[in-house]
Amino acid sequence: MPKQRITKEIILNVAFKLAREKGYEQVVVKNIADEIGCSVQPIYSYFSNMEALKEAVVGAAMKFYNEFIYSRVEKDCALESMARANVAFAKYETKLFKLLFLQKINGLNSFEDIYEWMGDKQATRQLAEKLLLPEEKIKEVYIMLIVFTHGVATMIATGGANISDGESAAILKKAYNAFVKAQK
Repeated sequence: MPKQRITKEIILNVAFKLAREKGYEQVVVKNIADEIGCSVQPIYSYFSNMEALKEAVVGAAMKFYNEFIYSRVEKDCALESMARANVAFAKYETKLFKLLFLQKINGLNSFEDIYEWMGDKQATRQLAEKLLLPEEKIKEVYIMLIVFTHGVATMIATGGANISDGESAAILKKAYNAFVKAQK
């Protein structure tokens, strides 16, 4: 049987799989090499150091997160459905949620920074038109919903609460409605 050619894509896929299934702390060269069935040399030939590999894993996790969220967005209730999708991500992709959202992210020093990083400007514009409110007010709703949703998602991801999808959807809807009402 011919020897498998190790590629950068194979290495990144294995590293991402380790992060997703076992946790980011398991993304180490030895574990990746063991999973592939090779020495550590091919890994270092594609990634100059562990920092470069881990950055690539975070990038892959963020891409996966965006696909997860946007595959669940409902046009008629974009912000609400994004909030529900974030909670679902925390519940069903716990290790990736912890990697992406339960550690310090450089450059996020204000709620404005968080909105710029996570906010969907198109959804903000569409909701502003739908509710006949200025975009700035919808942006405030969005920020409050991000903060509230992160709290619910964190309780779930850390095992602090075993909340059903229905119960989390109901509380997110109430929060969204209260945030919108506060802006009118």
